[in-house]
Amino acid sequence: MLQIAIVVFREVLEIALILGILASATKEIKGRSNYIFAGLILGILVAISLAFFTDQISNSLNGMGQEFFNGLILLASAFMIGWTVLWMQKHARTLSGELKRLGNSIKEGKKPLYALLIAVLFSVVREGTEIVLFSYSYFISGTKIYHLIGGLITGIFCGSLVGIALYFGILKAFGKYFFTITSYLLIFFASGIACAGIGFWQNADIVPSFKNPAIDLSNIISQNSWLGKFLNIFFGYIDQPSVTQLIIYFSTLSILFIGLKIAKKI
Repeated sequence: MLQIAIVVFREVLEIALILGILASATKEIKGRSNYIFAGLILGILVAISLAFFTDQISNSLNGMGQEFFNGLILLASAFMIGWTVLWMQKHARTLSGELKRLGNSIKEGKKPLYALLIAVLFSVVREGTEIVLFSYSYFISGTKIYHLIGGLITGIFCGSLVGIALYFGILKAFGKYFFTITSYLLIFFASGIACAGIGFWQNADIVPSFKNPAIDLSNIISQNSWLGKFLNIFFGYIDQPSVTQLIIYFSTLSILFIGLKIAKKI
């Protein structure tokens, strides 16, 4: 539940920041709230539709096909989370300026008012897609539905609350720390999810495990213990990983950490 809440918090906070910037840049335009709100609602509906069709596709598959699809969803989720971390790191400094320029163009009549709706729609769809894939990947991994719903509600509430606070300047001085801390957490989350996705493909004999398990740490730190659960939630810990899973985990971790360092310098 906590891991789900953190990811959803991050995505909702990004949406809230985008909405806040656009709302501030166009505050003198009459009726701009209707377009922003319409874009938000349409984006949410598209994300919900994606969740419905994802579940429908999953239910239509059986046997090895189901294992393949589950692994694909987990790997896609890991890719999108990793991509978001790198994209936000690279564009965070220019995103605010770009959105403000869009607002000024609309205010000056250079761009139509419905450009607000389109900007909000695509922002919400992008972040909403990541929430759907991440949440569904946890669902197919065996997470209880009430934990999933609890994480979603907590993440949405906290992300919205912090977004509103940042909009009014209450947390302006500390806003950057939210992205720094959650960026590192998301890197570990993405690595753990990729590792779990490869586990599904191993079970379907799509990829070789080489040696399974490569190491057995269950006698030292069981995955079912409190410490094991904590490490699993935050760092993707598995007490009996295969060689392939270890390769995927540390490769993903290395690529994202190196990518983050490069993105900071660009």
